[in-house]
Amino acid sequence: LVKPFHKLSKTGDFTDFQRGLFGWFDQYRDVVYAGRSLENEDEITTAYALHAMNHVMKAKDQEHKNNSKLAKAHASGSDAGELRDRGFTRPRVLIVVPFRNCAYRLIEKLLKLVSAEQEMNSSRFAKEYGPDEEEERKHNSNKRKPEDFQRTFAGNIDDSFRIGVQLHYKSVKLYADFYRADIIIASPIGLRMTTGAESGDRKDFDFLSSVEMVIVDQCDVLLMQNWDHVSHLFNHMNLTPKKDHGCDFSRVRSWFLDGMAQYRRQTILISEHMTPEIQAVFNNNCRSIEGKVRIKPAYTGAVDNVVTQVSQIFKRVSVRRLASANDDRFSNFVEQTLPDLEKSMMNKKHTVIFASSYFDFVRIRNHCKDKGYIFAAISEYSTKSEAMRARMKFFDGELQFILYSERAHFYHRYPIKGIHHLIFYSLPDHSHYYSELVNLMLTSNDTASADQLSCTVFYSKFDQLKLERVVGSRLVAQLLSGERSQFTFA
Repeated sequence: LVKPFHKLSKTGDFTDFQRGLFGWFDQYRDVVYAGRSLENEDEITTAYALHAMNHVMKAKDQEHKNNSKLAKAHASGSDAGELRDRGFTRPRVLIVVPFRNCAYRLIEKLLKLVSAEQEMNSSRFAKEYGPDEEEERKHNSNKRKPEDFQRTFAGNIDDSFRIGVQLHYKSVKLYADFYRADIIIASPIGLRMTTGAESGDRKDFDFLSSVEMVIVDQCDVLLMQNWDHVSHLFNHMNLTPKKDHGCDFSRVRSWFLDGMAQYRRQTILISEHMTPEIQAVFNNNCRSIEGKVRIKPAYTGAVDNVVTQVSQIFKRVSVRRLASANDDRFSNFVEQTLPDLEKSMMNKKHTVIFASSYFDFVRIRNHCKDKGYIFAAISEYSTKSEAMRARMKFFDGELQFILYSERAHFYHRYPIKGIHHLIFYSLPDHSHYYSELVNLMLTSNDTASADQLSCTVFYSKFDQLKLERVVGSRLVAQLLSGERSQFTFA
């Protein structure tokens, strides 16, 4: 793999960043890296692609040596002893990514690392996973949107796929059957469609029984899809298979037979930021006997990227306990914020209420409908025409406010014009969305002065991860536990 890697690497060798990250990978520790960015994504993908390929090729080399030992022992009539070098099923590595475009770039790297003489089904792969003319036109129409949006949604963005990669001595086969594949690359929903529902005859988790390495890339994007599928995946990995699938049990490693495979599995989670969902997987599903490491950068804070001249008021919501945090936040909002907003509605018509959770979004929407507010709700399920009409009415002052979800911003990045007042019911997981939304006030075509603009943020003591990314690592403790419950950034 050395020569192909040097060709694949832009510098011809590991960068300092790759060397440090690969060092953790190569120790077979469970790793959570919460610092993925546009600048380092190629280095990260190359590092884990090399690690995965190195793992598979070393394992196949060991199997080949053991096969030779068995053949010689059989020919001489002697006993070769115990040669345990595999699991119940063939797949060793599982890589989970959100879209086909991610799988396309990853498999291109894997193929370059293998440098096989023959690549079976490569033309089909390019057709089904590579970009086509329509997708290129869509990409060109997004040139005005932020760079991270363009990168995420460039090419084929189908989120339901799965593909097996089978390695031979001088060839690679794509679209291999899962039980004949060495590496499986899939999206969470693609795997869920294969494994089936919790009940029913279609359940099949056996191909996940002997996974030795699982890599989940772009966890932050997967959270914008359906994280339940990721949780489901971890709950059904390394279980004892229901069928033998032609397994030679004399070659199965002891920890698979003893039901201890999860303690020998390496889990690598790559994300732009840390969230409670990722932390839960780290705590509950990362059990490697080699240990585990969590890498999270220090943050300067998204407030530094705000250029709009507006006072940003952060208000800490008093919550009793984690179980009631959502109810306490909602009660505070409907009992204090909405009545205040209604009293000053003549002066605060151009208001956007942002909710990061879709459940919060639905709860607020239903409450406002019951109370008879004149508003529009833009979620990821809103059509483009619905969002366009809502934005036009909002700009013309026909609405009291717009309710806007984080997933809508993730998938569309709507340029809402005419914002004078911005209320963050909850902070976004993606911290740069905070500065993007506040800076949207500058795109207004009207002549609102700085003293007519306002930004209010609600947070609780359980929002530490989100809050740290917005206000910075240096100030987060003060906002969470300070005597005051309100802080102003200007």
